[in-house]
Amino acid sequence: GLALHKLRSILSALGIVFGVAAVVAMLSVGEGARREILAEVGRFGITRVTIRSGQVSAETEQEARALQSPGLTIQDARAIAEVCPTVASLAPLREKAVQVESTERRREARLIATVPSFAQTVEMVVGEGRFLTDTDVTDGKRVVVLGFELSEALFPYQHAVGERVRIGEEWYRVVGALESRESSKRGARLGARDVNHMALVPISCLPDPGGRVDEISVRITDADMVTSSAQLIDSVVIRRHRGARDFTVVVPKEILAGYERARFQFNVVVGSIAAISLVVGGIGIMNIMLANVSERTREIGIRRSLGASRRDIVHQFLSESLLLTGSGGVVGVLVGIGASLVVSYYAGWPTAISFSALVVAVTLAVSTGVGFGIYPAWQAAGKNPVEALRHE
Repeated sequence: GLALHKLRSILSALGIVFGVAAVVAMLSVGEGARREILAEVGRFGITRVTIRSGQVSAETEQEARALQSPGLTIQDARAIAEVCPTVASLAPLREKAVQVESTERRREARLIATVPSFAQTVEMVVGEGRFLTDTDVTDGKRVVVLGFELSEALFPYQHAVGERVRIGEEWYRVVGALESRESSKRGARLGARDVNHMALVPISCLPDPGGRVDEISVRITDADMVTSSAQLIDSVVIRRHRGARDFTVVVPKEILAGYERARFQFNVVVGSIAAISLVVGGIGIMNIMLANVSERTREIGIRRSLGASRRDIVHQFLSESLLLTGSGGVVGVLVGIGASLVVSYYAGWPTAISFSALVVAVTLAVSTGVGFGIYPAWQAAGKNPVEALRHE
């Protein structure tokens, strides 16, 4: 019966196709983004709190000068360690963009001047040699630890440890090289840096007259205490800055919660659009099924006169409705997977096709077929067999 009106059947199923495709694409994009942000937060550290100087408005900066705020300093780091009992480790740092040169090669890198506890705070792993020591900081030794890719770029055919590199006007001896670490674009939002292109030196090698630093990284002992610890750290720093908020506190756990809220809102909006498409598709299914019932009234009468029950008639037309929505659902799943791949390729967004997304999409298609096909099926089953046989 559906094959006799191929174009009409295809057009009526298009709403199901687009609705299911929207559901699959929405869930795959959302799932891909969720997995990436979770991985990035995991790399950055769910127990991390970062206090960064700068990145404030001109009005806030002017207010800070009026209040004579000293800015973010090493003394702030010491105060945090003394006041906050949940601090497992912390490390102040200064940073700037530099060129690192070996005898034959030159590369752009981020110079990080910090202390030995920085490795523990940000969970760095040394692959070769050693990390910075307290003696390096105290004596102001010109030593450097290179990120994995920076080390490979400067010394591609040899071990970097023991070699010398030039940073600015100074020569440094390489004492260690870090293991490679994955990174993503979303890491910048969390305050993460590309560890693979870092050059780490003792903080005493990049002195500041006022003891100012660009960042203080803090690791909290317990993930459940991160939010309360961040509030305590914020109060300590703002009191030391005489009420000036010339700094920002980055809490990955809170960013993750905010992202989840935004993702939920996105899912609601796109889900509403998908629901509208499914309703429109369901109306199309009901329309074609009512037309089928009207056109095949005589067939219904013949079947009933030969012993078919009302349940048999309901099953017949409901099966046709499920066939329409089921085939539309399958095509919609394929279109949705294709759409998610296109989004991933052209927009650079991560996508992930989950089994749950496909189950949800197919379930919606089947539910639409049952919901909008039951009325035409009952209408067909309710026809009087004698009157149906007389129908022309």
